Amino acid sequence: MENHESGKGVPNMFENPEILKKISPKFDELSLDLQEVYKHSKDPAFIAVLLFKLAEEREKTNKILNEIADKYDQIMFKLKTERISENSTPLTQTPQPHDLSTQVLPEQDQMIVHLAQTRGHVSAEEVRAELGYKGSNAASQRLNKLFKDGHLKKVQSGRKVLYLARNL
Repeated sequence: MENHESGKGVPNMFENPEILKKISPKFDELSLDLQEVYKHSKDPAFIAVLLFKLAEEREKTNKILNEIADKYDQIMFKLKTERISENSTPLTQTPQPHDLSTQVLPEQDQMIVHLAQTRGHVSAEEVRAELGYKGSNAASQRLNKLFKDGHLKKVQSGRKVLYLARNL
């Protein structure tokens, strides 16, 4: 088998810049940086610096994308909560509350409703932490039951499901 890593037999367009100028003067202009990189491409320290710079740029890009996603989630949450508070058609079907004045909630459910009222909204993870559940499944089930019974409103904010206190 032949070793193709050496690049023998393959003409390198950067070794003869005159060919580049003849073929495409515009490409020659745009490829000056590439020509400079090629000159130093055999130096491991140079390659390490390039890879480090690439990693830095990737981190910056990921940070920007995360900030955009967070802002999107905030905007969507605000839009959804405003729609619900204006009594327009909610984005999630809200069951009609039963006669809540005659219902007495268990202590844990009262605590969850109180959390939602004091914080403005609550998630399953917050309920799990506050009530000391091992997992968030129990918290999710309680929140969904309170939603179905009409004690809480339910909105989706990005990947999170938030529950809001009802103003009765």
